[in-house]
Amino acid sequence: MTAPAAESRRAARRSRVTSAGSLVATAWAFYVAVTLAPVLAVAGRGLARLVAGDAEAWGLLLPSTRRLWLLVDSLAASLAVTAFTTIIGMLAAAAFLRRIAAGDGAAPRGASLLPAALILWAITPPYLHALVGMEAGNALAAALRAIGLTVAPAQWPGWLAAFAAQAFALLPISLAAASVGLLGVGRAEFEAGRMLAGRGRVFLRVVLPLAAPATAAGAAAVFVLALLDHATPSLFGRASHAMEIVAEHAATRLAWRAAILALPLILIAGLAIAAASIAVRRGGRALTGTVAMRIAEARPLGPSPVAESLAAAIVLGYAALFVGLAAAGLGLGTALPRLIWEVRRDLATTLVDAVLAGLLALGPAALIGWHLAAGEGRAAGRTVVGRGAAWVVVLLPLAVPPALIGVGIAEVLADHAPMALRTSPLVAIWAHLARFLPFAVLVVHAAVRRVDPALIDAARLHRPSAPARWRRIEGPLSMSGLVAAFALVFCGAVGELEATLLSAAPGAGLLSMRVFNYLHYGASDTVAALGLVLGAIVWVAAVTALRAIGRRRGGEP
Repeated sequence: MTAPAAESRRAARRSRVTSAGSLVATAWAFYVAVTLAPVLAVAGRGLARLVAGDAEAWGLLLPSTRRLWLLVDSLAASLAVTAFTTIIGMLAAAAFLRRIAAGDGAAPRGASLLPAALILWAITPPYLHALVGMEAGNALAAALRAIGLTVAPAQWPGWLAAFAAQAFALLPISLAAASVGLLGVGRAEFEAGRMLAGRGRVFLRVVLPLAAPATAAGAAAVFVLALLDHATPSLFGRASHAMEIVAEHAATRLAWRAAILALPLILIAGLAIAAASIAVRRGGRALTGTVAMRIAEARPLGPSPVAESLAAAIVLGYAALFVGLAAAGLGLGTALPRLIWEVRRDLATTLVDAVLAGLLALGPAALIGWHLAAGEGRAAGRTVVGRGAAWVVVLLPLAVPPALIGVGIAEVLADHAPMALRTSPLVAIWAHLARFLPFAVLVVHAAVRRVDPALIDAARLHRPSAPARWRRIEGPLSMSGLVAAFALVFCGAVGELEATLLSAAPGAGLLSMRVFNYLHYGASDTVAALGLVLGAIVWVAAVTALRAIGRRRGGEP
């Protein structure tokens, strides 16, 4: 090969590398601008006042007795939800997995149904679980009145109703995490433990330590989501520290005050996410093969058959209650189609916004997910500090209260955008991306890590250009992750409420906002019907995505 030809090939190679690097840099810039920039803008103003010694700012950071007790109460409530879901999730997961493994020829079918059921449960908007609690409270109050006890639904403790709504909304996360942890316990480890000790000791000394990293990750996710949620407690008249952010901004219209109030929640949530990430990286086990294969290999042992059966009964009982109330919504007859026609504009806006949010998330999620996975695969080529900083950028938005995200978006738009943009549907799309783009990145990253690195290395020997490499190699290999990421953002956007409420213009036509506003007046046939419509949208989208992923994997769960 002549010198000019060799130089030409080297120049072409450098051009391809530069092109790929530009795409990744653009994806990171988009991610930061969408998820972190609004929060950093308002938090920066608050921090500047703190550095300047502003007494008003320090008065917000150092809470009064009322705010301190409110923070403690919010932490206690979140910990209670976390403890309940973790314990019930572990026990119920052991019962379900053992039942699936013991079925004659039913393992593949059960192994497909369990993840699908958990996904459908997890993507259901949380305030629909609040609606279930209201309906159940009405039914219980009616039953008590029938036997002579006059108890109104409003007299039930708000903390108990909020706890139940949050716990059952977040329970599938703990169930899924516990299932992953239990499936990581191999047959050899299980049999070795059973030879030396009884069931309870094997669970405590063998099964629980091996399942702890995945279980801890699920517990951290539940804790953070419960701590940052202000919508569900507010429906039952229960105060929370996250709601204090909303109240402060509504009273003063000063975003920096809301940002300072949010700092304790961001710090606590960030520590929980960091602890879970460290636990997973140090002790987590990568699951290989299909779910059915893992169930056949693993030994999902729980501490007590009675406790496992009770936990499974709680999970199945609530699922039956939810399905029953959803089926009751179908009994509205001609009222349901008429109601859908009345809210057709809100419904259309909701669907269009969700689709656009899902499509806009795909590119950045794919590029960042592959970039993170490539960095892990070539650890020697990147510093530990660089990888750590990248993960901090990805995970930090998950520690920010959704209320502050909404306040940040509204503040940035008020300062820099014309009125036409501030009142456009793009505001809601921005809020949806800020909430769910981090989850999309994590989904794509998880899918990429399941790809055999030898396939990618073999294909890259041909040195294709960056677009060709993505079109022919990386895109097809990560298609399942892309489908899952789009479905996750779409379903989340359909039901998203907390950030949208504080950023969208008054009167924005979104179905989730209409349902939430109606819920403040209690459960009714109208609320139940609209909730059923919202639920049906996300369930159909999730089932469609699951079927597409299943066909791509050849029907394997």
